[in-house]
Amino acid sequence: MNDNFKKLLGESMKNYTFYYFFIALFVLALPGKTKAQWSGDPSINLVVCDTTGEQALAKIAVTSDGGTYISWFDNRSGSYAVYLQRLDQLGYKMWDTNGLLISNNPQSTSLVDYDLIVDADDNAVIVFTDTRNSGNLNVFAYRISPAGNFLWGANGISLSATADYQPNPKVTQTSDGSFVVAWIIATNPFKVALQKLSPAGDKLWGSSPVVLSSATEGYNYPAIVASDSNSVIILHTATTGSFPAQTVKLRATKVSENGTVSWMSGIQDIGTIAAFTVPKVYSDKNNGAIIAWHDDRDMNNLQSAFVQRISSSGSIYFPVNGAELSLQANRHKFNPVTCINPVTEEVYVFWRETNSLQNQDGITGQKLSSNGSRQWTDNGVIFKDLSSPNTSSIGSLNALMGDGKAYLFYLQGSGSGLNQVVEGFACDANGNFVWPGNIVTLSNATQEKLQMVSAVDIFFNCKLAWGDNRGSGRGIYAQDINPLGQLGNPVVPVELASFTASVNGNNVLLNWVTASEVNNRGFEVQRKVSSLQSTVSNSEFEAIDFVEGKGTSIELTNYSFEDNKLSAGTYWYRIKQLDFDGSYKYFNLYETIEIGKPLVFELSQNYPNPFNPGTRISWQSPVDSWQTLKVFDVLGNEIVTLVDEYKTAGSYQVSFDASYLSSGIYFYKLISGNFSETKKMLLIR
Repeated sequence: MNDNFKKLLGESMKNYTFYYFFIALFVLALPGKTKAQWSGDPSINLVVCDTTGEQALAKIAVTSDGGTYISWFDNRSGSYAVYLQRLDQLGYKMWDTNGLLISNNPQSTSLVDYDLIVDADDNAVIVFTDTRNSGNLNVFAYRISPAGNFLWGANGISLSATADYQPNPKVTQTSDGSFVVAWIIATNPFKVALQKLSPAGDKLWGSSPVVLSSATEGYNYPAIVASDSNSVIILHTATTGSFPAQTVKLRATKVSENGTVSWMSGIQDIGTIAAFTVPKVYSDKNNGAIIAWHDDRDMNNLQSAFVQRISSSGSIYFPVNGAELSLQANRHKFNPVTCINPVTEEVYVFWRETNSLQNQDGITGQKLSSNGSRQWTDNGVIFKDLSSPNTSSIGSLNALMGDGKAYLFYLQGSGSGLNQVVEGFACDANGNFVWPGNIVTLSNATQEKLQMVSAVDIFFNCKLAWGDNRGSGRGIYAQDINPLGQLGNPVVPVELASFTASVNGNNVLLNWVTASEVNNRGFEVQRKVSSLQSTVSNSEFEAIDFVEGKGTSIELTNYSFEDNKLSAGTYWYRIKQLDFDGSYKYFNLYETIEIGKPLVFELSQNYPNPFNPGTRISWQSPVDSWQTLKVFDVLGNEIVTLVDEYKTAGSYQVSFDASYLSSGIYFYKLISGNFSETKKMLLIR
C-alpha cells in the first residue's frame, strides 16, 4: 500500500467495512486463548478412561479432520471388554466419558495383540480376538461410524470360527475400499490366515480364510500393508527348529485382490533373528513396505539394527538381507522404528542403543538414501546419549512430517526400574533437533506407564496414548503435541478470523486474518463484476493476484491486498487458500463492493496483453448512450463487433477470444456518441 493511499484511508475512509467472521471452534486454538481439552501440563494429560478395574493395550488412529480414535481393553465389569473413544481435534470426547462399549463377549485373561485403523470415510475399524465361540480364541471385526453406529452389526463379523488358537489380527484398507485382515493360526507349523471384507462386511474370499503356509517353516507375526490393484503385502517371520535353537527369517508375500499369492520374497534369509522379535512394518506410501528389525548375524552377542524396503513387484531397494544402520562397535541396537519421506524416498530410523552389558541406554538415529546408504555417518546421530537407568524404550514413531521433520516418542525409565516419563523430539533432514529445548516431556506424572502408541494427524499434530497407573487402577491417558513442540495447543487448518473490505474512491482494500495455518502456500485473490455491469458470466471469478502464506503458524497473521483504479460498478471478492499439496478452500466476502458512477469516458488497456488466445477489455461511460466496441486488424479490416447496444452509465467488461486469429497486432475501438478511442493489443500464438 503506497503512502498516499494510506493517508487517504486515514482522512476520508468510506463509512462501511464488511466483516466475515469464522468464530467456530478454530478460533479456540489461538495462542494464549487455548480452550482445547488437550492438556498443556505434562503432569496432568488427558484422561481417556480411568475407571474401575484395568484399562490396557491402547491403540490410536486419526481421522481426516484431525480427530482421534482410541481403543483399549477394559475389565471394569470383571472381564476384558473392548471400548472405543472418539476425540475431536481439540481433544473433546464425542461419546460417553468412559468410552463406547464395542464388545463384552467372553475374553481370554491373557490378552493378545489387535489392531485399529480409520478408513477412508472416517469410520473406525477394529479387529480383535475373544472366546465367544465355545472358548476358542477367534478373530472378529467391527466397523464403527463417527456417530458411534455399528456398521457391521452389534456383534461384528466372525472371521474364522474354528478351534484353532488364532491371535494377533491386523487390518488394512485396500484401494477399492475393502478391508483385508491377517492373523496367526497357531498350529504347528504356524500359518497366516487372511480374509477380505467388503465395505458392507461381506466375506469376499469365501466362508473360510485364505491360508499362507509352508511344510518346512512356521509363519508368525504377520503385518499387512495395502499395495496396488487392490492387493496387499504381508510381512511375517519364517521359523524352523525348536526353541531355543530356532532359525528365524523374514518373508514378504503379496496377495492379489482375489486372494492368490502373486509372489514371495526373502527379506532376511540369514536366520539370526531372535525367536520372539516382532519386526516393525510400515507402508512406504508407494504401494510397497518398509520393515525394521534387529539381529545378531555376526554371532558376537551384540544385536544390530537393519531395515529393508520392498516394492509392489517384490524387488528390494536396499542391500540383500537389509541395510545396517550403524557400525558403532560394542553396542546393542534394539527395536528400530522407521518412516519415509515419500518425496525424497529417504528413510529415517531410530533405535534404542545400549552398551554391551545393557545397563546403560540411549536413542540413536540414521537416515538412509533411496538405495539404503547411510547418510548420518556410519554410526548415526545420537539423540539421547547412553545413561542409567536402562529402562527407556521406544514407544512409537510418527510418520515423517510434510515439511521434512521426523518425530520420535518414547518411554523413559527411572531409578525404580519403571517407565515413568513420556518424552519426544523432532529432527530435520540433517539430524538436528528442531523443538525448543531439543527433547520435550509430554508426561512426567511419576506413576508407571506402559504400551505407548502414537499417530500424527493431517495437520501434523502428534497424538499419543498409553496405559498409566496414576488413577484408581491402570487407566488410559493421552497427550497431543503440535508441530512447534507445544502441548495442549493443537494446530488446526488454515482458517480466517476475519475478512474485511474497505473502499476509498476507486480503490478497494481487502484485509484478512488467519487464526492458524498448516501447509499454507498462500491466497489467490479473486474478483468478479456484477452481471448488471458485465458481459462476463456472473459465475466467473477472475484471479487478480496471489499473496504468499506463512506455511505453518499458530499465531494470528494479517494479510492485505489493494485493488486499485476500479471502474464504477458492483464487485464481488473471494480468496482461494491453497495448500502446498494442491488442495484448496474458498472464503467469500458476502457483501458487494460498490464503486461510484464514472465521471469521464475511459477505455482501458486489455488484460492480459500480450495474450493467447483470450483477453478482457474494460471501459467506463459517464452517460447513457449507444455503444459499440469493435476489433480491427492492422489494415483496418473489421474482425468482430464485441458490443453494439444501448448501455446506461457505468463500467463494463467483455471477453475477446482470438483463437481463430493469427499472431499479430490488433486494434479495438470504442464509440459512444461523440466519444471515440482506439487501443492496440498484441496476440502471440
